[in-house]
Amino acid sequence: MTREEVLASLKKCAKKLGRTPRMCELERMSKITSYMIQKHFANLAHALQEARIEARGVGHRVDTMTMLGDWAHLTRKLGKPPSFMEYRRAGQFGANSFINRCGAWSRVGERFRALVAESKTESEWTDVLEIIAKWDGHTTAEGRRKAQNCRPSERMIQDEPQPRRKIRLDRPIYGAPSKLPGMIYEPVNEAGVVYAFGRLADKLGIDVERIQTAFPDCEAMREVAPGKRQRVKIEFEYARRNFMEHKHPADGCDIIVCWVHNWPECPETIEVIELSRIVRGM
Repeated sequence: MTREEVLASLKKCAKKLGRTPRMCELERMSKITSYMIQKHFANLAHALQEARIEARGVGHRVDTMTMLGDWAHLTRKLGKPPSFMEYRRAGQFGANSFINRCGAWSRVGERFRALVAESKTESEWTDVLEIIAKWDGHTTAEGRRKAQNCRPSERMIQDEPQPRRKIRLDRPIYGAPSKLPGMIYEPVNEAGVVYAFGRLADKLGIDVERIQTAFPDCEAMREVAPGKRQRVKIEFEYARRNFMEHKHPADGCDIIVCWVHNWPECPETIEVIELSRIVRGM
C-alpha cells in the first residue's frame, strides 16, 4: 500500500469506529499492517496525525474543556444539566471521566463555569451559564424546602455538621465484610484481588500456570467447552480502570480480573471478570 492508501484506510477505519483506531483493529478491519505503518511513518501516532484524525478513545487523554463542552451542548439541548445516566446515554465521552476530573457529578457545572471564566469565553456559553445558575438555585431551594418540611429532630440532624472521619496512616485499612469463604474482608488493593481470584479460579474453570510481576500478571488454561481448554493471559487490577491508567496495551491480555468495574469504555476485545459481582451472587 502506498502512503496515501494507508492514510485513506486510517480515515475509513476511524469513521467506522467513531474514535481513534488501534493497531489490532486496523489489521482486522483493513489491509494495514504494522510493517506498513513503520515503512511510511515513524509510528502509528504520527500516521494518525498525518491523517488528521483526532486522538480519541482508550489510551488517549481528552482535554477537559473538550469534555465539558460536550456536556454543555447536551445541557443546552435538554434545557437543564444532564443527569449521570442522561449523559451516559447521549454524551460522547465516558461519564465516569467527569467524576475523575471534577470530583463528583454534581460539581461538573461548577468546573465548567471555572474553565469558561478562565478562558474568557462566557459570551459563547451565556445561555448554558444561565441554565446552570437557575438549576443551582432550584436544587438549593428544593433542599431548603425539604429541610423545612421534616420533623425538628430530623432537621437538627441535617443541620448538625458531620465530624470528619480521620484515616490513620499508621494503620491498615480493611474492606467491607466479605461473603467469600476464607476471606473476612473484601479486597482494597490488587494483592487482595489476586487472593480472591485464587479462591474462585476453580469455579471459573481456570487453572493457573504462571503468575509474574511483569505484564500480563498471569497465564492460565481455561475451560471453554467440555473437554476443551485454551491458554489465556490475565491482568489483575483492583479497579477495572487502572488497566488504562497503568498504560497497558489493550492487545496484551485476554482477561482483566478486577474487584470494581469502573471503566465503561473498556475495549470489547478484553473480557472482564468482576469478582465482587460473583461473590455477591454466591
